[in-house]
This record gives sequence, C-alpha cells and structure tokens, in this order.
Amino acid sequence: MVRIAKPHTGGLARDVACAPASPCALFAALFASVLAALVAGLFAFPGSARAAPIRAAQTCHASAALGEDFATIDPARWICADNHYSIAEDVIFVRFRLDPAAPRPAGFVTHAVTFARIDLTVIDADGTRRTQRYSAAQTHHMGGGPLVSAPLPPVTGQSRFVVARIVGPWSKTLASDARLDSEPLGSGWMLGQIVAVAGICGMLVVPLLMAGGYWVVLREPYVVWHTLLIFAMLAQALVGTGFIHILAEPTIFVEGAISTFCYALMGASALMFVATFIEPGMLGRRTAFATRVIVALTLCCGLVSTLPFEVLRPYSTMSVYLAMGMAIAFIVWGMIDAWRHGSRLVLYQIVGWAPALLVAGYRIARYVSPDAQPTNAIAAQQLALAVEVIVSSMGILSRLLDLRRERDRATALALELEGVAGRDALTGLWNRRSIEQRFEDLFAQGFRTMAVLDLDHFKSINDRHGHAMGDAVLRIVAHALAGDGDTRAVRLGGEEFLLLLRGSDSAERAERRRRAISTRIALELPGLDRVVTASMGLVEHDLHGQLAARFDALYAHCDRLLYEAKRLGRNRTMRERLTAFTPPEPLSAVAAG
Repeated sequence: MVRIAKPHTGGLARDVACAPASPCALFAALFASVLAALVAGLFAFPGSARAAPIRAAQTCHASAALGEDFATIDPARWICADNHYSIAEDVIFVRFRLDPAAPRPAGFVTHAVTFARIDLTVIDADGTRRTQRYSAAQTHHMGGGPLVSAPLPPVTGQSRFVVARIVGPWSKTLASDARLDSEPLGSGWMLGQIVAVAGICGMLVVPLLMAGGYWVVLREPYVVWHTLLIFAMLAQALVGTGFIHILAEPTIFVEGAISTFCYALMGASALMFVATFIEPGMLGRRTAFATRVIVALTLCCGLVSTLPFEVLRPYSTMSVYLAMGMAIAFIVWGMIDAWRHGSRLVLYQIVGWAPALLVAGYRIARYVSPDAQPTNAIAAQQLALAVEVIVSSMGILSRLLDLRRERDRATALALELEGVAGRDALTGLWNRRSIEQRFEDLFAQGFRTMAVLDLDHFKSINDRHGHAMGDAVLRIVAHALAGDGDTRAVRLGGEEFLLLLRGSDSAERAERRRRAISTRIALELPGLDRVVTASMGLVEHDLHGQLAARFDALYAHCDRLLYEAKRLGRNRTMRERLTAFTPPEPLSAVAAG
C-alpha cells in the first residue's frame, strides 16, 4: 500500500471538519432570530392603544346576485356563524349588528384579496341608511398586515347595523376576515406581530443570498429549485403580509395575482427540489414521473388564477388551494418513497417540511371545507416556511460536505494511484517519468542542482551474490539518498539514481549522500565481502540567476560528467557550475558614453 497520500487526505479531513463551522454558526444565529421574533410577537407591547378592532354583537353573511339588496334577502339565507362562506354568487354581504355598549366603529377592515367594489352602509334604529361606495383602488392598503380598510359612513348612537356589500369577491377570506375598527383607516396588526413576522420574512433573505454561493460550488438542479422556492416564498411573504405597500402600491388585482402565482410556484419548486435533492435512485420511476406531472398542473393552476376573467373568479382561489393540496400530497409521497429506499437526505426534508405542510394542510382544509372558517395563519405560515428554508439549506450544506468528502476521497485515491505509477516499486523513490513531469515546477522552486549517481561494479554483486543481494543493496542506497524538504531522490533504473537539490550547499549535501552509500551498505549488509562505491556527475545550474533548463539537457550534462568520473577511476564526483552573467558593454559604447 502506498502511504504517500495519507498526509494529504488527513489535511483534507481537517478542512472538512472545520468547513461547517461558519455555516453552522449562521444557522444557529438564524434559529436564535426565529426565537427572538416569536418572543417579540408574543410579548411586545400591543401597539397603538387608541386603535383597536370593534367586536360586533353578531356577524352574519350571505351570498347574493348582483341586483339583490340586503334588505330583500330571505332571513334563512343569512348565516350567522363562521362557516359556509361562498363566492359562487356575484356579491357577498357581511352584516354586523352593533353592540350598544361597545365603542362606535369608524372603519371597515378585511383581507387584501381581489374584489371589484365594497359598499358600506350604516343603518340606524329608525331605518335611516348612509352608504359609502369604494372601488378596490379607493380602499386603503395597510403596510402592517395583509389588510385593506375603508372609512365607514358616520356611525351614531342610534346606529344598529353596518352592512358591507362586497362585489366580485375572489376569495372567501374577504368575508371571513371582515371586521369593524375604531379607526377610519383601520388599526392593522399589533406592533409585536409586525416585528415578529418582519423578522421571520427577513430570515428568508439570508438563505437566498447563500443560494448563490451554493450554485458556485454545486451546479446541481436542486440548488436552482431551492433558490426559486426561496424567491417565491419571499415574494409571497412581501405580498401576503402587506409589507409590499411599504415599497410600492400595486393594484389589488396585481397583488392577488402575485400572491396566488407565488403559492403555485412554491408548490412546484418544492416538488422539484424534493425530487432532485434526494440521492439518485431513491425515488421510484413512477414517483418521479408523477411529480413532474403535478408540477406542470400546479403551475398551470397558478397561471390560470392570475387571469382577470370573471368566469374564473369563483374557482380561481379554490384551484390554487387544490393545486397546493396535490403538491403537498406528492411531497409527502415522495418523502415516504425516498425513506423506503433508504435515503439519508430525506430526513432534512421531513424535518424541514413538517411544520410547513401542517400549516398549509390546515389552511387548505379550512378553506375547502364548507363547515370551517377560512384562515390565513400568516404568522404561522411564515414561521413554518422559514424553518423549511433553514433546514433545507442545512441539507444542501450537508450535501455539499458529502460531495467534498467524495472529492477528497477521489483526490486521495488519484494521488495514491499516481504515487504507485510514479514511484519505483523496489525502492519507493520517484521514478524518471514522475520527476520529468515535475521538473519544471521543481526547477522554478529552486531545485537547480542535479546529480546523477551510478553504483560502481554493481553487476558483479548480482553475479556473485544473486539478485536478492543486489536488491537489498539498491534499497539501502535509496535510504542513503532519501529526500527531504530540499532534496528529491529518484531511481532512474538499474543501479542509476538522480538527486535534485536546492540551496547554496546543495553540492556538499549531494556529496555527503554519495559517501554515505558505502557506510550504510557496510553496516547493514555485513555479509557482503566488498565495499560498494558510487560515482557521481553533478551540475549546479545558475543558482541565483534566471537561466532556464530542460530536464533532458541537464541530465545529459550530468551523465557526461558521470562518465568522466567513471573514466578517471570511479568512486568520485565530477561537478560543474553554470552561471548566467550580463556581458560587458562594447568598448565603442563605453567610449561614446
């Protein structure tokens, strides 16, 4: 086994162990931010004391045709419970019976979803009506919550009812979230809730930026899908929380279109992320194929929901919820399938998606079921999505480290194989092929002294004592010549060796190694009846200049000197020094100066 790769892989292992420190610290900080945001949302002071929702004595709702008046609606059609909301008709009425003991309301607030018009009517005890009509563009979009508001007509002590007539509703939440407020433009969320949700939304920005770094290292499809997922989450968060109105004032239809399409994009991206993030082969073929079909259906539903056609209005939001339901079902199916096939990375998906899937499933069930009150659960949704993004980012980081470990193992194996191919099997020294490949780099690093050694009368050792003894001699010679930080030892073949050295004393160090050959062999092979010597040809090549050299040229120079040492009687060194110099100026130039 070649051991040369061991120090290299050890260094890489240390790098891998240290690499997660910074990302892990970042994720720990993100989790701490989540907790801090929750604490802020739960325990912060409740915002403005003068503005607050007004609780009605009774709230009822009813669907109606466009020409119907609330006074003519059959009493049996009024539903005075938080369920059975419907937008199948053109109009939905919300009727508030005022509590005489409660403060008088001044504003109407509801969920910021697409609608055509809202007519607000105040009815006094004597039947007097005061009505104010608002188009969608005339309502006030709040920056602190996904809400729109409009001032009520004057409400007096004689007022008994407030009726909101919502024309062209695109979502049931326009009725289920409707309420009265003490402020004409509404009070919105409490400050603590705004801080909590803003903090959670802000956490989505960091993984989005980190995704760019992941892409530089991991050119994998799941990085793209995860980035798209985070982007859709962030865009939906800006719209769904109403924070977009701090930056811009999109129309309510554009706002609704962005929100619904982002939901569809989130579902499709989540499905593709799960499908591509799981280890290859861990998803069955049918699961992979069905996943792509559901992705296409989800995106189609999202695109259809953005079209401003009245015929689509009753079905638009429902289609998005159903598409999200299908996406959730297939995400769960995909995770179960991957778990059954032994996937390790699916654990990140299970942990990350569990809160988001529970919240999404709860919202879908509340909207689709006629017996439940639709809910947005904005804070819970944003928190669950933030958890998913953080855990998925940790999963990507784990995948990155796995790939890095695989790369390090491959590098170590390549170095090991290179070592086997580049080293002499008998002595363990580098062979000629390996040193020729590295010569240019070594020469640039200062290894400019080359020495070629040849054992004197080595053939006679093989002939008299056998090749086993000859091999033992060669191994001892290799130990005597063994390299260090400033020396590289090479076996060229047979009994011929080569040294590459750097430093001002390189020639002296080479000579000490040549002399050590005889001593080492005599000590380690006492049965050998003769002294083994070596001849050497050495060239110091321009130790401090810029004179270039090729391996074959320098080797030929050393070989010529080695041949000369052999001719002069062996057991000696012949050396030369090559030095570059700047030629003097011609005499004519000096005279002219």
